[in-house]
Amino acid sequence: MRFYILLLIAILGISCKSDEKNQNTATSRPSVTYEANWESLKQHKTPEWFLDAKFGIYFHWGVYSYMGKGEWYSRQMYEVKDEGWGKDIRPHHLETYGEDVHYHDFIDKFTAKHFDATEWAKLFKASGAKYVGPVAEHCDNFSNWDSKVNKYNTVNYGPKRDIVGELEKAIKAEGLKFVATFHHSWEWGWYNTWSGLIDTTAVGFEDFYGERTLPETFHSLKGGHEASGQFTGKINPKYAPSQKFIDTWKTKIYEVVDTYQPDLLWFDSRLFVLPEKDRQEMVAHYYNKGEAWNKPVVLTYKNNDLAKGVGVLDLEKGRFDEKTDFPWLTDDSYAWAGWSWRKDLRLKTPTIIIQELVDISSKNGCLLLNITPTHDGKIPEKQREGLLEIGKWLDVNGEAVYETRPYVTYGEGGTKLKKNHFGGVQGDGVTYKTTDFRFTQNKSKDVIYITQLAIPKPGATFLLKTFASDGVGADENITSVEVIGSNEAITWSKTNEGLTLKAPNTVPNEHVLVYKVHL
Repeated sequence: MRFYILLLIAILGISCKSDEKNQNTATSRPSVTYEANWESLKQHKTPEWFLDAKFGIYFHWGVYSYMGKGEWYSRQMYEVKDEGWGKDIRPHHLETYGEDVHYHDFIDKFTAKHFDATEWAKLFKASGAKYVGPVAEHCDNFSNWDSKVNKYNTVNYGPKRDIVGELEKAIKAEGLKFVATFHHSWEWGWYNTWSGLIDTTAVGFEDFYGERTLPETFHSLKGGHEASGQFTGKINPKYAPSQKFIDTWKTKIYEVVDTYQPDLLWFDSRLFVLPEKDRQEMVAHYYNKGEAWNKPVVLTYKNNDLAKGVGVLDLEKGRFDEKTDFPWLTDDSYAWAGWSWRKDLRLKTPTIIIQELVDISSKNGCLLLNITPTHDGKIPEKQREGLLEIGKWLDVNGEAVYETRPYVTYGEGGTKLKKNHFGGVQGDGVTYKTTDFRFTQNKSKDVIYITQLAIPKPGATFLLKTFASDGVGADENITSVEVIGSNEAITWSKTNEGLTLKAPNTVPNEHVLVYKVHL
């Protein structure tokens, strides 16, 4: 009898586990088919893995890396201008290379000779990044993958390698999410083929510089800032992209999506130049592919290029000044001013990047950090060392960043960066003080992480008014406080005035401190 009872219990247990598994699968991955309209696409939810991941890396790396004058070189080398951004590029080009050297002549200089996707992926993992990937195509009509719709790619020319494919395998092998970024909506009117300065008859490169457009096309689409891609009006039909351009734009994305299955698809601005129906079809294609792959995916956009709520809003070198009720992304560069390799890049310190990551995380954002490899496939040593330093801090303090959610308020302190969607808020010239704190909390809400954005003097005392009797944290029942990475007992008290913290006598790192507050 006992044998049959045990057998029955075992059978019921297997059945229950099977039902539980089916129930969890149905709950976590409901089957959805997205239609190409904003209402349907707004059903897409930002996946938990992205909300948990917080920190990612991408890289502007292409033909332009050889010249070392910026990723806009392909356009600016053909611009004759007496003032404005990039006015010095054509004079530099003429003096250095001569007027008979065209952009396509530089393609074979993009050798990627020292590029090792596996080594790069291991470095990125050591940095603490959770989602990583390349610029799949910038604005120069040169694709970093084995494209069938665009013969000007890294398999046919230059490196003679599938850059996106190699990175996809290596990055996923390290357990990281794979990112692909697209900037090619800028290509309509990018090359001033009307000027007579470009050799559009070079054998094999007759189509490289795109279709001929009216001289004013590019700037008619720019909005308030030449590089921002912001736009508030309607496109005059005479400046609108051709059907060929639209179809090629979309097919390039589909190639990367279908072949490499990115977890995160990132877009630069100027998507508005594409007809609404084509933008909708592209987003629906990606989201439905995610359903077919049975994995949650993320798509980002800038400004008002997609309907609000369709994807994750991305702020280029910008961030919000308060906590938001929706997730967002900042894409920023390791360099203060520059996205691709230059000899004279002025770099941020690891501390500044950690401060930025903490600040963004406290406000419901995530960070995508750009680095600048050289044309031959080396990651500059200062950036390599900095990434590893960031990784060391995250190894110890990452619980205050990863898998956290914003607290009821993002923090306190006098140093605030203004809200901005584009530039000006990346912190150049901003110095955080020891009275600047940022808050996050774990998902079970039994721990608050209070991160101090500047290293205090040993034993210094600080009062956080967020937890005062009239503060939003007044009702928190604090049981203990510790500094992550330190074995010292922390002196603290909670009164009507707020939470008093005494810094440790020996600080455990040189970047920022994290107080772990148990509730």
